[in-house]
Amino acid sequence: MIYMVEMNLIDRDKRKEWDNWYDEHTKMLLTFPGFHATQRFECIDNAKAPFVALHHVDGPEFFNSFAYKNNAGPAGTGEWRNKMDNWSRNLFEGIETTPNISLEEHLIVIEQGCKLPVIENFEIVWLESVGLDKDVERRGFASSKSKAIIEQIRQLSNVRVLKPLNKRRTETDLRFSH
Repeated sequence: MIYMVEMNLIDRDKRKEWDNWYDEHTKMLLTFPGFHATQRFECIDNAKAPFVALHHVDGPEFFNSFAYKNNAGPAGTGEWRNKMDNWSRNLFEGIETTPNISLEEHLIVIEQGCKLPVIENFEIVWLESVGLDKDVERRGFASSKSKAIIEQIRQLSNVRVLKPLNKRRTETDLRFSH
């Protein structure tokens, strides 16, 4: 299942420290049973929640685990909790794991009801919200390296184009980084 976390960093002067904290935070999450992959993104245009993290978790039971309840989630963000707003957490089903978006690609997040034009070689995977905030019912994910496609769809309402902030990390990557 896909655990999607969206937020805004209020004080952008703290961006470097926040990125460093988030990097360490995701390394910790990768040690939790039931947490398998993670990747962070930032919207290329203005957005209410410009920062997005996609995580692969086993399912809803992950959020009741001892590790998660005691070290993660809103309570596990420490001093950063009050430095972020527009926080949203949704659990989606529809694909088993998070997409692996290369640093040359963009992640495209499409809201339900968006009027997308027909775009050749542009595949959207639609996911259903099944847990946590459930502030959306359905959301589409796509990716593209094409600058022409990015320019075409970034003008549409209910579409966010995000650049990766890091390569997708897995629990295996963590084991081999020591």
